[in-house]
Amino acid sequence: MPVLQSGRGAGRLSRHLAGVALALALVLAGCRAELYSNLSEVEANQMLAILMANGISAEKAVKGKGGFTLSVDERDLLKALAILNDRGYPKSARDSIGKVFQKSGIMSSPFEERVRYIYALGEEVAQTLSQLDGVVTARVHIVLPDTPQLGQPIKPSSAAVFIKHQPGVDLDYFTPQIRRLVASSIEGLQYNAVSVVLAEAAPTRPPTINAAVNPTVEVLPGLAVRDTDQGRFWQLFIAGLVLIGILAAGNGVALVFYLRMRRAKPATSQETAVAVLEPT
Repeated sequence: MPVLQSGRGAGRLSRHLAGVALALALVLAGCRAELYSNLSEVEANQMLAILMANGISAEKAVKGKGGFTLSVDERDLLKALAILNDRGYPKSARDSIGKVFQKSGIMSSPFEERVRYIYALGEEVAQTLSQLDGVVTARVHIVLPDTPQLGQPIKPSSAAVFIKHQPGVDLDYFTPQIRRLVASSIEGLQYNAVSVVLAEAAPTRPPTINAAVNPTVEVLPGLAVRDTDQGRFWQLFIAGLVLIGILAAGNGVALVFYLRMRRAKPATSQETAVAVLEPT
């Protein structure tokens, strides 16, 4: 059956051509770079919203055991890192009191328990301060002296708060509230013993491209690209020409098979008619 064999060959060729066209389309679409991984869903959504609000196309995907990844186009990688860094993302993971005081042995010394308690208390207060609008990062250092022995003077407790905020955000107005919050969160700490340091984060700007360093080159009449992108342009241009050629060749082969099938049908009908009229 030559007609059936030709039809099968045409279908197999069409599938191969479709696979090649899909591969070339993926090449032409460009490569994406993984920005961050092992993110929580809430943090990944927040970072995705920030990037999209700044005109950067980003994708969120699940990777591993519940971790999320964020990827952008390679050309937007530097800009995306700068924007997220200015917003304080990704947030530093903080240990809760329950995790810090998790038992790892049978018994713990009083010194270990005290160190864990001071550390966990500072992390909890810093986590609360980081919820303020415009705060990039917050750290709280607490000093809780030991209980004095009989006859020794009592050493007062103190705390130091460091807050880095986004440029243009004025947190000086909230300084009294911050001191009051920290003093109320730590037992025995006085309002005057809390010091607050506010620092404005310097915006991270991607390096500007100097036209003198990267001159443009005219690759086609009326079309110029940067000298550093000339090789990539010709790769995409050649890939596009190959794709067009493959599609044109596929259409030509399909047309040839179609014409062969049209020519074979009348001949088959005539042979059948002759066979029926032929006397026995």
